Amino acid sequence: MSAEFFSSIPRTSHFTGVVDEKNFFPAPDDWVIVIADIRGSTRAVDEGRYKDVNMIGGAAICAVRNATGSRDWPFVFGGDGATLLLDSAYREEVEAALVRTRSLARDDFKLDLRIAFVPVRDVRQRGLDVLVARYEVSPGNSLALFGGGGVELADELIKNEQTAARYVVPEYSLPGLPDLSGLSCRWEPLRSQKGRIVCLLVKAQAADFQHRQAITSTFLDSLAEIIGPELNQASPVSTRSLRFSWPPKGLAAEARATRAGQSYARRLVHLYVESFLQWLMELFDRQGGHYNPEQYREEIRTNSDFCKFDDVLRMVLDCTLEQVVGIRQLLERMHEAEQIDFGIFETEKALMTCLLFDLESSQHLHFIDGDKGGFWSAAKEYKLQVSSHEPLARHPAGERIKP
Repeated sequence: MSAEFFSSIPRTSHFTGVVDEKNFFPAPDDWVIVIADIRGSTRAVDEGRYKDVNMIGGAAICAVRNATGSRDWPFVFGGDGATLLLDSAYREEVEAALVRTRSLARDDFKLDLRIAFVPVRDVRQRGLDVLVARYEVSPGNSLALFGGGGVELADELIKNEQTAARYVVPEYSLPGLPDLSGLSCRWEPLRSQKGRIVCLLVKAQAADFQHRQAITSTFLDSLAEIIGPELNQASPVSTRSLRFSWPPKGLAAEARATRAGQSYARRLVHLYVESFLQWLMELFDRQGGHYNPEQYREEIRTNSDFCKFDDVLRMVLDCTLEQVVGIRQLLERMHEAEQIDFGIFETEKALMTCLLFDLESSQHLHFIDGDKGGFWSAAKEYKLQVSSHEPLARHPAGERIKP
């Protein structure tokens, strides 16, 4: 029953359900928090390779799903990595898949992927919890929302030199490549249709989950007064922003990532042919096999994770310049009132990384971030605010670990 935890909890069909604590359920005590994040993204961002960073973040999720028979594990895509929860019984195959993904990231993308496993039990012994909500974006396609402070604590534990060795997977290699079938990167960057793409990180300043959710609710209500009552009004994914060109700029990266079992050249040729057929279907709006361009574009819009929550509210919004001013004023006002910490970054385009599970049954999800660093760039301001008043992780007895 433990392995079926996520699929068994009630679903919420609105992202604003993130504010209702009744939608969150405790993760099984024998599960582990899996964190895969890229260290030292600065160089990749400076070189204009943030799309590669996003692809490896998506690859971590894809590798875990494929290694475990595509089980329905809860996860959140964070831009420069991902956080998942899974039954500890699958630790061995998941670690092997992520170690192969780490080697791929290093050898083919020049990126350093950190892998860590933090038992849920360890987090609870330190006084916090791991709570999970199931946000169903469309029938059969769900995203996880994490609350309770435990996921954020796990992230601190793997980065603190006093505790990291206990959780971070040491450097070693395994033969072969990860199975990343389903990972795709073909759509053009999503250009803002209103003026600016805004990447937001918002964390409520409160000791208990109920109070944090109340602050998050206040923020979302105030945000709705600025961008409109429905969050999808500010989604960067729309029929106007979705553009498919040939050959896709991300095709070489997709070929490197998904070439398991064949040469890079052969995989690249296959993707050129496949994407050319997709381009023709998009160009003439004609269905081919299970690919219906109009239906697929609409499903991309609904199945995109432009809003996420893993103890931190993460949003990628398409806004007018006037709305950006209003959002900045809201953030500053709530920060000065000691209600939130935040990070904000403005850019012109959003990036999309895709996971295609089964096109026939419309099973696919799309991860959204801003270009030029996106969430990574927003995190600079956010981390400064958090570090100014928040100590690091706690010992089991409640004593804080020194920075």
